[in-house]
Amino acid sequence: MKRLLIIMILSLLLIALFVDMATSNTGMHFMRVGRLWVNAEYDGAEGWGGEYAWPGGRVWFPDGGIREVWGANVRKTGTVAGCTNWTGPDGNLYSFWTSGMYRTYDYDYLPYWIDRQDLTTLMPVTQVLYQRWPQPTIIVDGINITPDGGDNFIDAHENNTAIDPNLITQRAIKSVWRYSMGVEYERWIYGYSNPKHQDYALYDIKLTNNGIMYGLTETPPVLWPDPEMPQVIENNQITGFWWAQMMNPWNSRAGRTYSIQTGNDEWGEFWQPLAGRGDFYLFYDGDKEGGLRDFADPSNDERWVELLSPAWLSVGALYADDPDNLGADDPTQPRSTSIHQERDYDLGKTPKTMQDQYTALFNGVNWPLDTPHPEIEPAITIPSGYTAFGPYDIPFNQSVNITYVIAAGGLSTKICRELGQAAWVANWEGSIMDEIETAFMTSRDSVRNTLQMADWNVNGTKAGGRGKFDVPDAPRPPANFTVTAEGPKIRLTWSDESRDEPDFDTKVDDFAGYRVYRATGARDSIYHVVYDGTGNEHVDESTFSGFQYFYYVVAYDDGTQNWQDPGVSLESSQYHTWTGWAPVGSTPADPPITSAGALSDIRVVPNPYSAAGLTYPGERDKIRFTGLPEQCTITIFTSNGDYVHKIEHTDGSGAEDWDLRTEFNQYIVSDVYIYTIDSDLGSHVDKFIIIR
Repeated sequence: MKRLLIIMILSLLLIALFVDMATSNTGMHFMRVGRLWVNAEYDGAEGWGGEYAWPGGRVWFPDGGIREVWGANVRKTGTVAGCTNWTGPDGNLYSFWTSGMYRTYDYDYLPYWIDRQDLTTLMPVTQVLYQRWPQPTIIVDGINITPDGGDNFIDAHENNTAIDPNLITQRAIKSVWRYSMGVEYERWIYGYSNPKHQDYALYDIKLTNNGIMYGLTETPPVLWPDPEMPQVIENNQITGFWWAQMMNPWNSRAGRTYSIQTGNDEWGEFWQPLAGRGDFYLFYDGDKEGGLRDFADPSNDERWVELLSPAWLSVGALYADDPDNLGADDPTQPRSTSIHQERDYDLGKTPKTMQDQYTALFNGVNWPLDTPHPEIEPAITIPSGYTAFGPYDIPFNQSVNITYVIAAGGLSTKICRELGQAAWVANWEGSIMDEIETAFMTSRDSVRNTLQMADWNVNGTKAGGRGKFDVPDAPRPPANFTVTAEGPKIRLTWSDESRDEPDFDTKVDDFAGYRVYRATGARDSIYHVVYDGTGNEHVDESTFSGFQYFYYVVAYDDGTQNWQDPGVSLESSQYHTWTGWAPVGSTPADPPITSAGALSDIRVVPNPYSAAGLTYPGERDKIRFTGLPEQCTITIFTSNGDYVHKIEHTDGSGAEDWDLRTEFNQYIVSDVYIYTIDSDLGSHVDKFIIIR
């Protein structure tokens, strides 16, 4: 049954992967190497409830669907550019012109330039995911859980991926869009698994006035000869140019329910966390009515209550060109910052003109510092924060460069669960609530520390004169990882590429060994080392029937080539060779019984079952039928003899799990239940008790 579930889900994932990359406006690539995960979307209006997630590793597929959910911290992001006194390809002079994509309903990917001053427009050009090595091939109990792994890495993404062995980071994403005034936006995203750098991503942005646009020469529209080919307007003049990044927080892992529907729960403010630099946008979980942070569980099971909004995120510039001296840093940028209601300046939704958008966002006024936005504009309940850079005059074929950072800090998943359980036990009263608030507020300093490390990456002095985006690298991770349940044990094997590749920066051999980490019950449980050595195989004998296990293997070095912290060993990314990409883990197999005399040994574990207990840590409700024949039918009835559920056990093992739901997907209530086992070996009748 479990193998069938994996096959079905992975088949749907693979179908979705091909469909997504083949359909314009929907293709995505993901930065998932460190603890901050980023979703880069082809159409420029990025995220849709999953733009950033911290900490990464919280993956699930709700309602059996194929859409991967991260438990994200940002709902939507986008950009807008504007200029003044611009002459369009129709020869008309426009006092104000803006172009961008954010939350519009109208994705106007028209093959020609259009004179509409109440329209949000951005032309997507390309998006490519680059890696130093292909995705690994990961096999769990005979199932390939990485459909884009190994030799299929390039083909699975329809050539929107590339291998670059000289890439400065393990993974990077390049995106290119064109604003309708003839400015091209090229962005590279860099992420890191190095422990000091795993909580931020860097955006290397280049805005080039290349005059490329799509042309409209007459009214009614007459297209240029080939609408698929861009037109270049020579000597395109761009003056009064501003560029803004905007973000709409969605702080809760439970999504809309806690971030929007419960009131003003998304808070934003501007601050100056780095000495000598301009304003950064900071956003986090606010106090909704009643003064509580977000505590709940998306499945409405009180045993899994946790703090749902642990992350504080901050965005801003670590470098921005000086308008008076392109190529020199202007630490006063951004020169215009603001917070508005979510869609107030989305021209595709709210009736406003380009002049309205330009004068509201690019006015050279900075939002007050260190004050949550409800204290300044309480009417803003779904805030969008804008950081705007300018004003620039960009000569034809010249560029403006900006290095933008997205940084996160907050409380670990373990702490969030401990706080949630303590608050639930205390009925949301007493000193625990003060402890939670104190712990939550420490995250402000946490994200500041992350920003300081990102600033070192971009602006700091590095050993050997290394430039920005470069940090010390761990060894290459294995290209193949296989996890196989063999009776009561689980065998793990991996390939040995890590041993043969020297340090990326110094080209000196520094490989030291491999570590295997294991979590019990759920992919986002706490991981512990179960193997540390130089071999390529480990047999995990400390496993128990009925429990599912998740693993990842990393390669680590001896620390001699760590030029930032000499002597400190580094290990490769958890998420490169991680079995958590599958919805279920590997479970040790129970051997089936082979004689009729053994039918009396069939058991239900646990029995009695209590909803207050956690027999299988990390997993939801279930009981387990053990000591079964390799094929049988399990039928369950209430104490009154009413039919509840039937299970066909066909996988050849000696055990079968049941999630305590009826044929109609309803959880069963407290009762004494009767079950029958029918097989070729004979029949067996017994009972179990459920206490809720």
